[in-house]
Amino acid sequence: MKEKMKSNNALKIAVIGGGASGLTAAIFAAREAKKIGKNVKVTVYEGNSRIGKKILVTGNGRCNFTNENISSVNYHGETALAQSICEKFTNEDVKEFFCSLGLFSKSDFAGRVYPMSNQATAVLDALRFELIRLGIEEVTDTKIVSLKKDSHGFILNERYHCDKCIIATGGKAAPVQGSDGSGFILLKDFGIEVSSLLPALTPIVCEDFTKSLKGIRAQGKISIKCGGKLLSEDTGEIQYTDYGLSGIPSMQVSRFVSGTLNVNKTDVFAFVDSCPFFTADELKSALLTIIKNNPSLPGEMLLSGIMPKRLGMTLLSECSVNPSKNIGIIHDAVLDRIVSAVKNKKYKVTAVKGFNDAQVTSGGIVGKEINFDTLELKKVKGIYVCGEIVDVDGDCGGYNLQWAWSSGAAAGINSVRGFDKCFV
Repeated sequence: MKEKMKSNNALKIAVIGGGASGLTAAIFAAREAKKIGKNVKVTVYEGNSRIGKKILVTGNGRCNFTNENISSVNYHGETALAQSICEKFTNEDVKEFFCSLGLFSKSDFAGRVYPMSNQATAVLDALRFELIRLGIEEVTDTKIVSLKKDSHGFILNERYHCDKCIIATGGKAAPVQGSDGSGFILLKDFGIEVSSLLPALTPIVCEDFTKSLKGIRAQGKISIKCGGKLLSEDTGEIQYTDYGLSGIPSMQVSRFVSGTLNVNKTDVFAFVDSCPFFTADELKSALLTIIKNNPSLPGEMLLSGIMPKRLGMTLLSECSVNPSKNIGIIHDAVLDRIVSAVKNKKYKVTAVKGFNDAQVTSGGIVGKEINFDTLELKKVKGIYVCGEIVDVDGDCGGYNLQWAWSSGAAAGINSVRGFDKCFV
């Protein structure tokens, strides 16, 4: 009877959320429907005044939309799910997809893939025009605040009916862009289990941080330790702020900081190596050579050939080195302290910056709630999930967008294929 009722009408798929995963889901649902000859109407509901707002700020406005080196080691949370989905729609598939939309890409030294134009707007424009080509409807300025199941499908906001629903509302990171956790509220009445939601890819806040370091950018390695155990470490350009550490290394390790502080409530420390290119012995040997060859050099210059002068002077001051006295008077014990300060400066971490500053959410819908093959919720047939609302978060470098494209494609395709099971 249900099939007969719907035979003359388009089956409706609602995509809640017009971000990276939602737009991809909509496109692949519409493509799949055309491919298998189904009459399907796809509509994207977006709370913002325009779709894709978060895409525009990705990669500092350049949108590194995937990475040449996708691996499960770059994902956290439900890593088996991330690996399974990303293997079905790979980084090469992503590049080919965007190329089919007229967008060409280039890669940098770290494997990050950018649009050739270096503009995030090019990525969003490619997606927008594909939506138009496929006849996908955009309903903006429409925040979905209620989702109910009835005998024919689902009702959104007590107003919009759909047969299938794809939830792509994101997590809680960057709420100004629209990811405010609303998707988790929609699913609450369905009893879907969600793991702890914490900010990730965000700066680190340190106790009694030296404010004079604010504004310095320098190569270094950040190692996070708790109870003497190494939790995570990363090397790159560290940005020093008035509250602590930022930059890619800080962001890469931040999820381990927030997770540990949330669960254990124990002391967490960040150890900064300001000269990761030398071992401690190599650094000491280099400094001894400088002292031997230039004994009359003022103390403030001892580290200036290795790191930004202001950073070096701060570390030397902590070792009681007089910046105006000749380096020739520095004895071995002081030199050891300098090496230790450069290679292993210790900061007590008190927090990470919150969701307003985070790029992604750690936590989300747990794997046992999801069909790994289709991304359909096991408890609620007809609802599919993709993107950041799932407990999958990636490292910096295009990994989170890869998950968004891959999971969006999977949810979109399977939402259409799922009609065969429900209506045939």
